Amino acid sequence: MLSCERYDLAEKQIKAFTRSSIRAKIMLCLKEGPKVAVEMEDIIGARVSTILHAIKEMSDEDLVVKTTRGYALTNIGRIQAYILDELINAIVVLDKHKEFWLTHDLSGIPVELQMRIGVLIKGEILKGDPMAILRTQEYFTTELRNAKEIHGVSPIIVPGYAEAISIAVKNGAQVDLVLTNSILKIVLQEHRDTLRDLLLCEDFKLYRIDDDIKVAFTVTDKMLSLGLFRLDKSYDVSSDLNCIGPEPRKWGIELFAYYLSRSERICSI
Repeated sequence: MLSCERYDLAEKQIKAFTRSSIRAKIMLCLKEGPKVAVEMEDIIGARVSTILHAIKEMSDEDLVVKTTRGYALTNIGRIQAYILDELINAIVVLDKHKEFWLTHDLSGIPVELQMRIGVLIKGEILKGDPMAILRTQEYFTTELRNAKEIHGVSPIIVPGYAEAISIAVKNGAQVDLVLTNSILKIVLQEHRDTLRDLLLCEDFKLYRIDDDIKVAFTVTDKMLSLGLFRLDKSYDVSSDLNCIGPEPRKWGIELFAYYLSRSERICSI
């Protein structure tokens, strides 16, 4: 069945999400647990009578049920609330960094992770100014040196990257790197001795990937740093999306696992 045809089956419920901000806010409010109408009045900013009217409709649709602790979402209502919350976060993220998403190639991010782009809601675009265009990379390498855990995928050469990784490993960091064949050749030419020493370390693992990767990113124990290619196929060295927190880190780890599964480990050179 085509997506357009499936829409007809879900049209009523979808419109219920959007036609009433009160209904949507009730769902998001109850997602955190049961509440009485007076509690929701303070959170939502609507009168109790308005809230109760909406709850009556939602109860008739098996989205809300009355319990001893107040009104609560049914199983169906809870799932819809999760979906609504993810949709809202995605819209906010796409709007907040609209230029970034519009002007870059997103093909390096699997569709499944694009659908969960909302977890990057607290991310900030770090941009280098015209007088210091590599400022984003300087910030990035500084963070690497202090990281305890590093998972990176790179189809580009970043100034200071090899040195930062070496320092991190010496400081006890666990490091997993996936490099494209072309980048690995450059690293072997410019940093062969450093790489040979790193491969002797138990906490350092290097992988090679044959794919033409359209994304460069690193996940540490604290943050996700995401860089993309422009639509003209050039890498945008002047701007990265940096996100701190467990949810964006988990998203980044899944993106890393996607590329790791397509890679081959290198144990010696």
